[in-house]
Amino acid sequence: MAVPPIEAWAQREIITATKLNRQIREPLQFLADMPRLSCRGAAPGQTVTRGSSTYVRWAATTTNTFITDSDRRWFTVPETGVYVVTGSVSVKSGQVQAAGDGVIIYLYRRVGSGAVSVATVREIVQQSYDVQIVSTAAIVHLTAGDLIGAAVYLEAGSPSSSYSVQSGEWESTFGAWMAAPASTFSAAATAFVPAGEWRDGEQITPETMTARITRPIRALYSPSRFSAAQPLPYSSASGQATRVGWSSAGFEESGGWVLSRDGTSVTAPATGVYLVALTLATQRDGPEGLFGSYQVQLLRNGGLISLRQRQNTRSTYPTGISGTDLVFLNKGDTLSAAFLGTCTGLAWQAFGADLRTERWNGLSAVMLAPGATGMKG
Repeated sequence: MAVPPIEAWAQREIITATKLNRQIREPLQFLADMPRLSCRGAAPGQTVTRGSSTYVRWAATTTNTFITDSDRRWFTVPETGVYVVTGSVSVKSGQVQAAGDGVIIYLYRRVGSGAVSVATVREIVQQSYDVQIVSTAAIVHLTAGDLIGAAVYLEAGSPSSSYSVQSGEWESTFGAWMAAPASTFSAAATAFVPAGEWRDGEQITPETMTARITRPIRALYSPSRFSAAQPLPYSSASGQATRVGWSSAGFEESGGWVLSRDGTSVTAPATGVYLVALTLATQRDGPEGLFGSYQVQLLRNGGLISLRQRQNTRSTYPTGISGTDLVFLNKGDTLSAAFLGTCTGLAWQAFGADLRTERWNGLSAVMLAPGATGMKG
């Protein structure tokens, strides 16, 4: 079902069943059953060879209006809008080098012949003949006709030359679902106003119909959202929490989000429940092989609300963390990201800000429930 257009109500018009279906039923049907894609389990027999990418072929795909190619590697976006895209690939290593091998997952958007990642994460596999899952997620704007897919890349030393992609349906997944049929990421949002109560005997005007029907639907079509794509340079000694700043050059928003002057926080323009996606890459400096862990933290009004932690054992080598969270924000609340590395003798710094085709960093959010007054109803 294509995105139904939202028309205006006119003075003295005759409200027909056709008009009610077109203006009310069809938009609500679309919002209740928006485009989505689910791929579960990589097709058997796939390997990742050192120094090259493998575009994952999926064993089972389920779609709602997405179109699958014959190889089940690329999927055509059916409608323009803001999407949540997620992916994870499970690989089994051979014998790893002393400081571990690197495995990268890419979530790709392909337009024409060129592919650009909307999310990129590298992790280090430290155990020989072990299984590790590499995951990432992003909130992105996609255009009808775009292709999306997932790839995995291996950076291994001798003696490992290839890894095996695991085929269990619970081990590797790829999916996308539309959060809103917004025309662009920065197109104007519609502020949500709860629909008023209908009363017997009242005069129904075009303004009444717009306030109680059209405006709430428009708010769901184009909710409040933002995307920050370019982190400002930072460096951090182990044990030192550092707020991550974001460049205004890579900042898009709709609805009135405000990026702070130093780029370290974003202020929410409206109350509601939001889905927040955060991906952050860091380069670890220090002795090769020395164990070091690091955290990526999500903050609300400066207070920690979630964190994720990984390890990095290779010198001058970037790795990353990605994840999503459901967060309730009041109007005026702020969102921030922070980084914390551990282990004496190590230093950490930003990575990936200058890569045009590989998106290693991002902080974004889209409103899911504009009528919510808390996580508890």
